Amino acid sequence: MNFLILAGGSGTKLWPLSRKFFAKQFLTLFNDKSLLQNTVERIYKNSQLKNNIFIITNEDSKFIVYDQISKEIFDFDKKNIIVEPVSKGTLPAIIYGSSFFNENDIIIVLSSDHFINDEKEFFLTIKEAVNIAAKHNKIILIGIKPDSPKNIYGYILKGKNYNNNAYFVEEFIEKPYYSLIKDLINNENCLWNAGIFIFKIKTFLNELEEHAPLLYELYLRIKNENNLNQIYSEFQNSSFDKIILEKSKNLIVLQKDFKLRDMCSFQSLYEILPKDNNNNAVKIEKDNFININSKNLLLYGSDRIVATINIENISIIDTKDALLVANNNSLEIVENVVKKLQEKNDYTANFHKTVYRPWGSYTILDAGPNYQVKRLVIRPGKKISLQYHKHRSETWTVVNGVAEVTKDDEYITLFPSQSVFIPAYSHHRLYNPLTKESLTIIEVQTGDYLGEDDIVRIEDDFNRK
Repeated sequence: MNFLILAGGSGTKLWPLSRKFFAKQFLTLFNDKSLLQNTVERIYKNSQLKNNIFIITNEDSKFIVYDQISKEIFDFDKKNIIVEPVSKGTLPAIIYGSSFFNENDIIIVLSSDHFINDEKEFFLTIKEAVNIAAKHNKIILIGIKPDSPKNIYGYILKGKNYNNNAYFVEEFIEKPYYSLIKDLINNENCLWNAGIFIFKIKTFLNELEEHAPLLYELYLRIKNENNLNQIYSEFQNSSFDKIILEKSKNLIVLQKDFKLRDMCSFQSLYEILPKDNNNNAVKIEKDNFININSKNLLLYGSDRIVATINIENISIIDTKDALLVANNNSLEIVENVVKKLQEKNDYTANFHKTVYRPWGSYTILDAGPNYQVKRLVIRPGKKISLQYHKHRSETWTVVNGVAEVTKDDEYITLFPSQSVFIPAYSHHRLYNPLTKESLTIIEVQTGDYLGEDDIVRIEDDFNRK
């Protein structure tokens, strides 16, 4: 059996913690590991098939995945990271991922952002599902009993018993309207879809050919042609749940009682975090929270003092460049905020103050008319692209480490407190020659335009345009 982890999310549902170019699966919400790292570690601890773990992501996120799932953290082969040209939803991701396996292979499709409280029971369930998938041409789902009316999950109506806690699926409804959910949760046969799918590749392809023949043709082209970008341009954004599960008559669901949450909203985060005596979930420094008669709060991310007075059912999510204050009953529509930010081309829809690059990261420290100050961190042995700018000049000052600078025909070595000026149109590059220590640079930009699109790359180690 093989594990296919979906890690190409858009980063809209946990804004401002997540952004388009730093989606929720890369966040460290509960411990010192990201949701993606916890997912991989969960499989590592409970499976002997470490070489059978595959992650599918997209071009925008691949370097973050490479960084978080590096050999220094996991003994993970880079070839097991599958990269889509662009994210087109869960169905194209599964179609492309399936092309890496044989038709008789069984795969377990997992989200990269699940919280699971009982890993032992979870893996017993996976083994049970694999056994059923091996015997029958069925797609196996995992169902959890609903505890409240939520439209962030698919709903499963179980039918006749298959065996023990396994049932044939009578109907699958993806994220129904609230008016229907109220009826569904009163039905004793209703379950939440856990977002985990187990099937033979051949079974999936049969379903794809029946319910989405044009997408099946694209699958055949992926297998036989070498023009992935062209094929992906013909994909529409499409959901595995809507196109396959809602139409399929070949589904079996395993009903399980372990706690599983898809981290698709702050409501899910609130439910998982421990609560104080006032039912507040507080994920900031304890001494920074001053509470006067406030209840049922979610406080997350702030590094400053937060004082609340006589408020209830409110979430306060604070980052260095954005603050979200929302009624807890409205947390599932946070992505509407992102849409408004995107409409006005606001930077905070896509990026944090810290932006990750394949060579390291940069953090915006200050900005104003015609200037911007950044902190660059270059990882050991890495270099930025050989590049130039048309509208800005830069001054680099070394804070710690050693910098080897290319400036047109000059090659300059800088040590802490030493600087170099890079005028506009000058071809330049920054390299960290050390193998164990990161290089930290303060970069001061000046010019009439300071956008990230004012970079003309001449050479690049990471094959970026």
